[in-house]
Amino acid sequence: MKTQIEKLPKSTIKMAVTIENDKVKEFYNNEVKKAVENTEIQGFRKGTAPREMVIEKVGNSKLYGDAINELLQTFYPQALKENKVSPVSNPKVEIKEFDIEKDLEFTAEFAVKPEVKIGDYRKALKNYYKEKTEKLEKEKLEKLKKGELNVEKEEENHAHIGPNEVIDILLKESEVEVSDILIEEETDRLMMRLMDQLETIKLPIEKYLKAQEKTADELRAEYTKIAENNIKAEFVLSYLVGLEKIEVSDREIEEMIEAAGDPSVAEQMRDPMQKLYIRTILEKNKLLTKLIEDTQGPHAHEENHEKEEPESEKKEE
Repeated sequence: MKTQIEKLPKSTIKMAVTIENDKVKEFYNNEVKKAVENTEIQGFRKGTAPREMVIEKVGNSKLYGDAINELLQTFYPQALKENKVSPVSNPKVEIKEFDIEKDLEFTAEFAVKPEVKIGDYRKALKNYYKEKTEKLEKEKLEKLKKGELNVEKEEENHAHIGPNEVIDILLKESEVEVSDILIEEETDRLMMRLMDQLETIKLPIEKYLKAQEKTADELRAEYTKIAENNIKAEFVLSYLVGLEKIEVSDREIEEMIEAAGDPSVAEQMRDPMQKLYIRTILEKNKLLTKLIEDTQGPHAHEENHEKEEPESEKKEE
């Protein structure tokens, strides 16, 4: 196997792979062998029909397709490992041609983790909180002038910032180029969820678009922007989790699992991949809570700062 790596803009990699012809023939013959073992042809016991008769019945197009799938599933991960690259998206695979007498050449284009550059986000948060506090104090003063100020109530009224506000500021202070492949995947996910919600309430997409006064292209463009912000936020938060040295204990993960209540759901949540997902959620929640507390100082605990639902998740409800 030969590979060639090409770095494309926006944290995207294009990998060209060539698989030698002897491997192509080996995988094709394996598919033919499996077909012979599993294909029933009248006049022959299962697994004993002549090879050529099986190929004619099954069809070379299917056998070629199965061989290609097996080749990709075997050599694509191997090529990634050899080149020490870790995709964060599904690959876009293109096969030049498939000829049983030639090498197999294919390209795989995929997204990788982008570099995150961030400015003085703590200063930006402080400035934002200061502006919000000054605005609130100005509003109090206006009420006082009009004789509308409830002193007892307003003494307890302090400016607060929420998780979504923090995320917006972090995005403004950061630079991160996200692959178009990732954005497209996330856009498809958001659009699919919208379609599922519309189907649940029996609302045709045409009526929804009319109510929103948007075309299908305008709706997708809107969701593309939401998707881009979602992905950028994920990478920025992940970067800051490391920078701020945020840690989540196994006990904290277990407490979240136990909070599910349903034993069968809890068992599913104990799957290693699910636990990793839970850890990332807890880490980001901890990060946001820490940034809010550090920014607001003594007033940080005066409200319950549960993680807000991201604006992108509210969009289609």
